[in-house]
Amino acid sequence: MRNGLGKFVAAIALCATWAFSGENAASKGAPSLDLLKASADSIASATATDSSKANSLKTVLYLGGGERSPWFQLGVLYAIEEYGIPVDSVVATSWGAWIASLWTRGVPLDDIQVLMLDSTIAPFVGHDLTAAESEYGYQKRDAYEMPISLSGMPSIRSRYSVVMDTSRSIHVEKKALTMDSMQVVRALAKLRFQESLYRQRQNARIPLSLQSCESGKPVVVESTIPQVIASLPLWGQDSAGVSGELCPYYALPIEDNARELSIIVVSDPLRAPIVGDERMRLIKQHAGEILASQPGVIVRAHTILDTNRAVWIQSGFSSFEKQLSSFKILNGRRQDYSAGRISAKPWFRFEPSYNGLSSEVQNAVKAYWVESDTAMIAPENFALDLLQNPAYDSLRLDMQPSGNVAVETAVHPTLDLAAGGFGSNMIGPNAYAEATVHYVDHVEIELVLAGFWGGNSYGIRPRLNISKLWNRHWDLQFGYDYMKLVPLKSYNRNINRGLRIESEERSDLTMNLLYTVDRFQRVSAEFMFGSRYYDLDTAYYGDRVIKTYPVSPMLHYRYLNGADDNWFADDGYVLNVWGGFESIGFDDGIIDVVPIYWKLLADARYTISPVRFVTLNVAAAGAIERYHDEGHGYVSPKSIGKAPLDVAYRQHAAATPWSTEWYHPELSSHEYAMLRFNGGLHGNYLGAWLFGAYYHDFEGSPEAELDENKFVFEPALRFAYRSVTAYAGISRIVDYGTFGDLTHLSGYNYFIRIGNYSF
Repeated sequence: MRNGLGKFVAAIALCATWAFSGENAASKGAPSLDLLKASADSIASATATDSSKANSLKTVLYLGGGERSPWFQLGVLYAIEEYGIPVDSVVATSWGAWIASLWTRGVPLDDIQVLMLDSTIAPFVGHDLTAAESEYGYQKRDAYEMPISLSGMPSIRSRYSVVMDTSRSIHVEKKALTMDSMQVVRALAKLRFQESLYRQRQNARIPLSLQSCESGKPVVVESTIPQVIASLPLWGQDSAGVSGELCPYYALPIEDNARELSIIVVSDPLRAPIVGDERMRLIKQHAGEILASQPGVIVRAHTILDTNRAVWIQSGFSSFEKQLSSFKILNGRRQDYSAGRISAKPWFRFEPSYNGLSSEVQNAVKAYWVESDTAMIAPENFALDLLQNPAYDSLRLDMQPSGNVAVETAVHPTLDLAAGGFGSNMIGPNAYAEATVHYVDHVEIELVLAGFWGGNSYGIRPRLNISKLWNRHWDLQFGYDYMKLVPLKSYNRNINRGLRIESEERSDLTMNLLYTVDRFQRVSAEFMFGSRYYDLDTAYYGDRVIKTYPVSPMLHYRYLNGADDNWFADDGYVLNVWGGFESIGFDDGIIDVVPIYWKLLADARYTISPVRFVTLNVAAAGAIERYHDEGHGYVSPKSIGKAPLDVAYRQHAAATPWSTEWYHPELSSHEYAMLRFNGGLHGNYLGAWLFGAYYHDFEGSPEAELDENKFVFEPALRFAYRSVTAYAGISRIVDYGTFGDLTHLSGYNYFIRIGNYSF
């Protein structure tokens, strides 16, 4: 077109010469038509040469790394699209590789920004997590962490993993008690970064090259998604051979090219101090020296004082605007980036792959993946549940182009050793010791050997738990209790002598088969075969030890949504229903038996915390026990003939935490209903709690001194740090007739209880 314009101008000039000369052109020596045509052709040829040179000049965009570099680069890309500056290819490394991989595939910049703000990766975007001071990095160990058990009895605990190295030597390594939650966060972030690229099914619209290093020199490598992900400075030493923030720090031209217009984006402001550890300062200083000798257009802010993301985006935009004059050489060549943009939807369902796991652990590991979970919820729940088991040391999630997620985890036998104590002003102080083994071999095995000794009271309580028996739904539990419980005399003095149990010796075998329906529901078949010896008050019952042999098969249904804590949960709701049978044989010189009777129990609670430090709870419970007596229909179970044992084998209402410490005659019945309320003001460790309950005894227990309608009142203070809990306060039970006595502090029973235990 410009050639035609040149010829047209030359022709006009020629005509003007003829028209205004007034003389014969030929006679006056005017240029001939052939000469003017040749002049026009030369002008057009020169114009075409400049245009050809501009068209042959290729623009190459260089995107590198640096703190907050993705946000700065996003602003630069907004400016490129706003002004239509053509980009013929992109060379990138580190964060620039991830941003460029999305942009060159046609992902809208607004969608890229939404990805960068995704809760899974937002804390990571634009940060170097290999730095020791990084909140999300690999140096996330509390050097002052106290070795206190997270749950169970108050105790000091040590955990060890048994590891076999490649030479088949066995080593014992100490292990932290707390799950490395940051390991889960990092694994999920990496998966989200991978998913953000794999969801883009369209081909690249602009060629992308990934820059890395070889022997300390920059080289160009294949720009595959695994290489892009490995380039991010997030994975510690896993990607030592790839770029990241180590080499190169900036993406720069490897060699001078006269046919290339380099657009080098540098996120570090010109006047910003060089920060970081010694290694990073050297890297940045060296990168700055190389940058000073680079040809091309350098897009760099002078200074940025704010860390706000929007400020960095705006800074990238304005820094590019200041360089617009450098693009005049493109002779107005423009690019429309708005056409054909594609917004890809997130991956809906991941398919886990366990090919990297040994056959011994595949069954157990795959049981943690819930098939009904979708999107990122599935790997998140999987990771959190898996690492709760101490036998699993690490977790790696890698997404494949097909959508499969390759799962890798290290599994080692783990040994816990714990020592501590518990007690109350009912049972006295007791020393406690425990050894626990966690092992995975097709199923998950937990063996607990625990025991306590308090002088008069003592016991051993081994447990064997086999999880993931056939699949994730089935568990099997065995337990044995051999113990002697002797209430303190100071506690027993508050109980009618005719109802006192001086000591109880148990030899109980339990077996539970559990089926987990889903994350909230569980059904279990529970069996108990017991042998118990009782010492009663000799003035009432003589010095003969009374033997009983309870047998109880039960079905238990539980629906739990929220914290699994009977008394101090901060949110959620739970429903427990038990139904089954019980038979009690007893030997008091004459062997007899309480006929088999059925029993049904239910307990439901709802807990809410309107603000962080306030918790409110409401609950309802009830129980009924019956057997069929010929001629009388369904009646309450037959009496054993010893009032303390009748109290012991009745159902006991869980009215308050302290009321469950020992057999309470006023809260024992074959048929009852109860409403319970409690609330608390609490901080991280200390709280003030108030428990209250209304209890109605439908049976009218003959061992109770109060009427059928009773009220329980229990204010208390509680300290809780991990397994160390202290609960102290006062408690009282009244009926309608004595309700006014709640104001008389002398009628209250004080208590103190250390530890979260039950017998």
